Amino acid sequence: MDSDGEASVERYSDSALDFELPTVLAQLDSDDPSSREQALETVRSAVDTHPEACLPTVPKLRKLLSEHSAESSDAIAYCLAELAYESPDDVAPSTSGILSFLITNEPESAARDLFRSLHAIAEERPDTVIDHVDELLAVLEGRETVDRWGVEILAELSREYPTELTPAIPILRETLARTPQKGGVSALSTLGRVVRAETTVELEFVDDVVSLVDHDDRALRNNAIACLGDIARTSPSTVEASCPTIAGALESEDPNTRANAAVTIGRVAAETNDAGQAQQRLLELLSDDHAHVRANACTAIGYGEVEDARDTLEVLAAEDPNAAVRERAAWASAQL
Repeated sequence: MDSDGEASVERYSDSALDFELPTVLAQLDSDDPSSREQALETVRSAVDTHPEACLPTVPKLRKLLSEHSAESSDAIAYCLAELAYESPDDVAPSTSGILSFLITNEPESAARDLFRSLHAIAEERPDTVIDHVDELLAVLEGRETVDRWGVEILAELSREYPTELTPAIPILRETLARTPQKGGVSALSTLGRVVRAETTVELEFVDDVVSLVDHDDRALRNNAIACLGDIARTSPSTVEASCPTIAGALESEDPNTRANAAVTIGRVAAETNDAGQAQQRLLELLSDDHAHVRANACTAIGYGEVEDARDTLEVLAAEDPNAAVRERAAWASAQL
């Protein structure tokens, strides 16, 4: 910061930046379009390397966005997104204006960055975004394609406000059906949180989840199985018919897939007292190299009352090097 000895002028200067804040703010307020464009270009050039210097421009950017200036919306949207990740609190008051712009005047080129802005706010200030969830859902429902950043926003909100996301289920289901590799991982996490929090939710999306149980993408596959496990907590009968498909995941080379499948089968077995076709494979998983797989297999066997596991469970309860496995093996043995 430089000073002439009388008044302080906020000036940031180095090889990559020549930024005088009072000048930029005045230009953003100017009635002259060329002055505004020059100021936006200055902020756009500075925001990547010196976002903290640009934060005072947020109210001006918000005002320009509210004027629905389509010709400059790309630059405004990008600057708001970068500043939102720098300081969500500063950009949070822009939430309503961002959604209003997306509803009434949505150049596709600006939409991605405006969604990024909302995502950054939702990460740190979900309370601000959830107050506008109806507008957010209206924007997402009105889009021709599934927006990955939109799904990521829903996922962030579901961490603290899962029941408020129940109306988002159709959007999440569409993501699974149309573009699972674009936003499916987060859509599945969101559905799982909603199901855990809202026991009366309609479960028409189960088939869409089951279709991903054997997907090649590991994260997508594991989240699909975990989501079915969440459903099985409250409605095991809904998942029961899919257990043969889920049992196939017990053969996966990925230990997390095996572990998730054992959990889900165990939750169904807790209602039916039957591990079904998975019994033999669950017995084999008691000697899996990965402790969390062994532990989850113990739980599934306990709920499924697999009598053939009694001797192995007693050995695991006494000798397994992992405390969680010993504990679950002892519990499972007591169920037989």
